[in-house]
Amino acid sequence: MNYLYLLVLILIILEAFAMSTIEYSANNRNYYFIFGIFLYIVIGLILYKILIYRDLAVTNALWNVSTIILVTFISVFYFGEKLDNYGKLGILFAILSIVFMEYKNLKKLCSDAFR
Repeated sequence: MNYLYLLVLILIILEAFAMSTIEYSANNRNYYFIFGIFLYIVIGLILYKILIYRDLAVTNALWNVSTIILVTFISVFYFGEKLDNYGKLGILFAILSIVFMEYKNLKKLCSDAFR
């Protein structure tokens, strides 16, 4: 199971990097977006591996919500974009949705860690 979480984490980081690369390329009018497209091909291959062992619904939700959170942090801290109070509340709800989706696994992980 930890292997799957590692793959999801790699998937999230790669997608955030791909989005950031494409955003950077669009802002600077260069061809770096080609690297972002290549990363999306790698993302598809990793997603295929994950879906062999996990359900589509939970995997997709976990992946998309986590990517939204990471890309938001990148856009705020790297690109200097502003987040209003509704956006901050939305990110808080996104974090809570991950906690609720993975509550059973997080509970098991914490109980194993404190034995």
